[in-house]
Amino acid sequence: MTALTIGVFDGVHRGHQALLKTAKASGLPVRALTFDPHPAALLSPGRTPKLLGTLDERVARLQEHGADRVQVIAFDHAFAALTPDAFIESVLKPHQPELIVVGEDFRFGCERRGDIAALQAAGLKVGVVPAVFVEGVPARSTVIRQMLAGGQVSEATRLLGRPYTLTGEIVHGRKLGRTIGYPTANLAAHPAVLIPAAGVYAGQATLADGRIFRAAISIGTNPTVTDSGLLTVEAFLMDGFDEEIYGQALTLSFVHFLRGTVKFESLEALLVQMAADVARILAPPRVGAGGA
Repeated sequence: MTALTIGVFDGVHRGHQALLKTAKASGLPVRALTFDPHPAALLSPGRTPKLLGTLDERVARLQEHGADRVQVIAFDHAFAALTPDAFIESVLKPHQPELIVVGEDFRFGCERRGDIAALQAAGLKVGVVPAVFVEGVPARSTVIRQMLAGGQVSEATRLLGRPYTLTGEIVHGRKLGRTIGYPTANLAAHPAVLIPAAGVYAGQATLADGRIFRAAISIGTNPTVTDSGLLTVEAFLMDGFDEEIYGQALTLSFVHFLRGTVKFESLEALLVQMAADVARILAPPRVGAGGA
């Protein structure tokens, strides 16, 4: 017997965490069913959203928040065509669920025709979790994407329950930063994962060995020094960091938005601004200060 919860779980935000918490409170082993690829990739390819993390990150966060087992279901045409009754018989009942925990707007099966009443009519016990709001804002993946697309990483943190992160391999860049005193690590993020809006952010960089450094994270096309138009994600690691880490994995956590991308009149003007950005990140927080 299990407590079963089902969904895409993109970002594993506070709403998803509430489902897992309710399932865990049952005292039963918790099993989370998730899907890959995102349903929109099959049903509406032109509207497929950028994701709030990789599949591996999603699985790890589901486990972190209480799932004893995570099963990834291939979302293909055969799966999408399942009627609600077929979904219940072939997807849910084989797990012998003592309890199914879902959100109040849960839908399933072909054309989303199945609902909570259909689960109950099939003799399944259902735990319904109300929508989660944080300071009046609904914890939803779509809302978080909108926030990140606008650079609102502090607001996204409140809905996620943690800072938004990007993980990828450190790759070679132009190497201009090391010549001007600000060597940066260039991150190759997963192409399906959402990159926040262009700008400069205060954040943290976590190395593959677990060490954490404060970081100034720049997302943009570097208009002052190049006209390539290529979007890059770069991080200047602080706290005495001075190592070669090409080819290693790096995770960047976005804490505060500092400023937008600007094309400066000269390299010297850029350096003055970069020094100011670093000083803001290194400055101790003011007591009682809110998010930047």
